[in-house]
Amino acid sequence: MTEQTDNLFRAFRRFGHLTRRFAWQQPQPPHHHGQARLLAVIAHENEPTSAQLAEILDIRPSSVSELLKKLEDAGFITREPDPDDKRASRIHITDAGQAKLTEAQQAQTDFADQAFAGLTDEEQQQLLTLLTKADESLAAKVQDGPDIPDGPRFGGPGPRHGGPFGGPHHGPHGFGGGPRRDFRHDGFQGRAF
Repeated sequence: MTEQTDNLFRAFRRFGHLTRRFAWQQPQPPHHHGQARLLAVIAHENEPTSAQLAEILDIRPSSVSELLKKLEDAGFITREPDPDDKRASRIHITDAGQAKLTEAQQAQTDFADQAFAGLTDEEQQQLLTLLTKADESLAAKVQDGPDIPDGPRFGGPGPRHGGPFGGPHHGPHGFGGGPRRDFRHDGFQGRAF
């Protein structure tokens, strides 16, 4: 590793560290990311079941059930029996849930604006171009298989909570192996709720 690449890598790590700290200082800290992320998927899907949500987000069914209970208790979702499968429920976002999701999406935009406020629009575009190029190069080197867990040793706040940018629970591209949709680029990344 040359001195320049070493300095660049250190700068990335410091930026990641600062964004995590800044995220925890927001009015709505990251421990609600899972709920907001789940609301985003429910809003996007057509009356999903909890099993479908677990598959889409690649998280344990028990974790989905726990999050759904919190959302239902808060009045953000409703569940109705699935007419085709009596063991399953179809999940709907309520008006209150949609309002909360809109609030979370605005918080995400505000967070990103503040995180990159030190760069001009042109500099942000240059950075995006360079990061995309680096990401594509690294993605070509990453092998399929089990991913490293997210946690303090790996730059995240802890197991199964994602990073400050709503990072996935499993790996850099979100959803392990398998043909799952990537909700990191749908206008909501679960960063604030």
